[in-house]
Amino acid sequence: MLMSQSEQLGQDGSMPFDLTSILLVEADPELRSSRRMVMDSLQHPVLAVGGYQDVSSLPADSNCCLVAIDLRPSEHEARRIAMHVRKTWPSAKILLLGEPSRDFDDPLYDDCVRTLWSPLAVVEKARKLISTKGR
Repeated sequence: MLMSQSEQLGQDGSMPFDLTSILLVEADPELRSSRRMVMDSLQHPVLAVGGYQDVSSLPADSNCCLVAIDLRPSEHEARRIAMHVRKTWPSAKILLLGEPSRDFDDPLYDDCVRTLWSPLAVVEKARKLISTKGR
């Protein structure tokens, strides 16, 4: 059963954020909204945030099964977010969205969707990562 955004939010405005949750990091508010709809199809609670500051302000005792990070505004920002995720939630899988400027073999990320923006490719790779045990 899919939960609407309002159902996902607690009374204090926070979202239950646990091992079944997906964290989507997208700087552009319009893209964040459309990408959130794609991620909602995975039938996991989705928390969509704008960048490193939002991610780093999440409670350390929260958790998630997948973090999808858009490369915009920069690869440096995406890497900074991924490093924070690895330190804070080491069991979370990290899916990079976008085309890295160099060969993609960075062990920080679990997978990458290189296409401009293919909802089907994102869903397929996200499902695969969520179903994979361990790092």
